[in-house]
Amino acid sequence: MILSRIAKALKDQNWLAVGIEFIIVIAGVVIGFQVTAWNEDRLSAIRGTELTERLVADLRDEQWRVAATRNYLIDVAAIGERTLAVLEGEAEISDEALVIGAYRATQYFWSGLIRGTYDEIVASGEIGLIRNTALRDSAVEYYGSSPTALLIELGEAPFRNAIRERIDPELHRDLVASCTEDVNIQIGDYAAIEAMLDFPCRIEGHDAAIARLATELRGSQDLTNLLRRRVIEAAQQSTSIQYYGRLLETGLAAYPGPDATP
Repeated sequence: MILSRIAKALKDQNWLAVGIEFIIVIAGVVIGFQVTAWNEDRLSAIRGTELTERLVADLRDEQWRVAATRNYLIDVAAIGERTLAVLEGEAEISDEALVIGAYRATQYFWSGLIRGTYDEIVASGEIGLIRNTALRDSAVEYYGSSPTALLIELGEAPFRNAIRERIDPELHRDLVASCTEDVNIQIGDYAAIEAMLDFPCRIEGHDAAIARLATELRGSQDLTNLLRRRVIEAAQQSTSIQYYGRLLETGLAAYPGPDATP
């Protein structure tokens, strides 16, 4: 329609009409581009809000995981110190309590890193859609460096290995069942991570195995040295990972909520 009008205006040498038709065409193209850009911006804002909300949810879960890991390490260090005092002749407890303490000092808390949203954002090149700079920077640093710090206990564990080489399998099975943290603990349950490991427990029916392991513990300087190392490392790790708790706290505090700019 427009082309036919322009052709007619050119044939009639109606330059004013030609100019008006060209202006209409150009205006239509500009408006079309503007509408497309506006729609893309709108969709990007919606996508940014969705990703931001998902990322915030993941980081809040990670905030709990850092707190749980730290509390667990504090329990391990405290139990290990009490057990070490016995091995160094500074305190006296029953063989059962000694074995339970030594076993608990071998333990570590593991919960898989919650990073699905972050990995999706990075893989799709959509990191720029997280427009809250403090939140984005905290997420980038956290996911870039925290796994090494939080999963360090999954590596070398000499005291854990030494105890497992000596403990009776059936005794170990019952220690796992009765003297470790609740395996059904839910992410976000802060009440459940208080005294995760340092709670009363009893082991029945393993008197001989307990006596053998307790005798080895009391008579081995190597085990005492390995336990001392374990206590020091657990205490150090519980202090070090506070950094990640503060990092997440800062990033999440900077996010005003879904009704504000994502």
